[in-house]
Amino acid sequence: MSRIITDATGKRYLLEDPVPLTQAPGNIQLATKSKPWKNYWRMLGTVILAFILIWFGLSFVITGLIYGVVEITALGAICSLIPLPFLIILHRPKLIQVRLATPDSSGKNHHPLPEGGSLKTPQRTIFQRFVITDDSTLDMPPLGQVWGVFIAILVIGVMLSIPLILSFASGEEDLFGVVYLISFLPVLLLSIAAFSIPVFAWWATSSKIIGLPTKRRDAEAWMIAGMASALPALIVNSFIFPLFLPSGLSDSTVMALTAAISAPIGEEIFKLLAVCLFLPAIRNAKKGFQVGFTVGLGFALIENLAYILGSAFGGAPSLTLTALMRGIGSIPAHGLWTGISGFGLGYYSQSTDADKKMKWMINRFSIKSVDFAENLGFDIDGDGDHSGFDEFRPSFEEILAKDEAESNWKLIDKKTGELIDAPGVEKKEVSHSLVTPWDAANLRKEDGFRILPAKNVLACLGIAIAGHAFWNGTLVSVEELGESLGLGLGGVFILNMAWVSVLIVVLLILARGILKGVRSLPAD
Repeated sequence: MSRIITDATGKRYLLEDPVPLTQAPGNIQLATKSKPWKNYWRMLGTVILAFILIWFGLSFVITGLIYGVVEITALGAICSLIPLPFLIILHRPKLIQVRLATPDSSGKNHHPLPEGGSLKTPQRTIFQRFVITDDSTLDMPPLGQVWGVFIAILVIGVMLSIPLILSFASGEEDLFGVVYLISFLPVLLLSIAAFSIPVFAWWATSSKIIGLPTKRRDAEAWMIAGMASALPALIVNSFIFPLFLPSGLSDSTVMALTAAISAPIGEEIFKLLAVCLFLPAIRNAKKGFQVGFTVGLGFALIENLAYILGSAFGGAPSLTLTALMRGIGSIPAHGLWTGISGFGLGYYSQSTDADKKMKWMINRFSIKSVDFAENLGFDIDGDGDHSGFDEFRPSFEEILAKDEAESNWKLIDKKTGELIDAPGVEKKEVSHSLVTPWDAANLRKEDGFRILPAKNVLACLGIAIAGHAFWNGTLVSVEELGESLGLGLGGVFILNMAWVSVLIVVLLILARGILKGVRSLPAD
């Protein structure tokens, strides 16, 4: 409605109403300032809250219900409720109001604003206002920064380890205890940084190698789904799998069997189910691998927190060794195994249009839900009647024929204001000049070999389970082998480290080959 005001002299003025909100144009391009470490702090807070929710909340509730201990159930319920509001605040959908003034001779020079005042343009413009979701591009820190921080953490850990090792070697327990207490706080602070930095380093590395721009909120959703998959895996490993084992087994045997059998099967299945949640957005095998790799890193992030916190009580040597082994080996392994499963799911989606079929099912369910609610007398769409869903109802064929546009968000440097390429996308000029055979050989050598997983979901899941089982099973077997040979504590440690080194080298070679193979696939 028009607004009329009266000034001090009694003159009346008619104020024009601001233009109403409209639908955003399809070709709009938006930019946001690059703040790569902001994502790190948001996900760091997320994983700490998720760890409390899963390890001290839901798992306590389940344990209390199984054993009938009301106090444990109540404690778990409290720990489950405390993190929820903070998680909602961290990841609540962010809406942005965009105001667009487009030069047009039929427009105006002044445009009233809803909060008061007006926008004045030097030439005539048409003014639009619309609200959109923040779909800004995933902004990751440069690889050198995250890997540099990880190396710095290891160096500090080694420096803190030296006094502990020397005091232990001296045989003086009092001196060792004093040194341990003095170094405990720095070790604890170091552990908080150590558990997450390698995960983000691999996240940034995979994003750059794969070269597939991603919306930030999508990538965070994938990682959070990976964290959530840790709960059913924990239930299977702790409560269900032991029921199938014969009674009388030692605790060490149960742990070994859990690591070699239950963990690979349960964890990989639940991580794949987490990937399936995003099937409507998985168009092809390349996208499936990207989603799977990120889900695996999310699982590793919350699992890593448990390992690192446990190792912190062993002092700086234990923390440094755990951070190194998990940062270089276990974390990329989780990402790689789930990435392979996601690759198979992506190929299935690519060959069957499963993503679009799932979108159609979700769209149809949403429409029918609105119809059902309005039939009960609720005005869901706010149109003043109860006629059901009044917008466009696409057919199955129209959903199949529709190609979703990629995000048009850009990143700009907050200091220089210059445009930054999306992570993982490199501008390359194609040269048509002739090269010598020697040049061609060098180019092929630099390109390296490529590996592509199987084109079947079950086969990829089998590969993921087998790789996970081989990793866990051989680590347990090597330790048992060292003890059976009577090598002693030091000998078992050296043998274990030698085999871990072999596993890590093989894993990194395979990871590089698979990542480069996935990168070579078309994005569409």
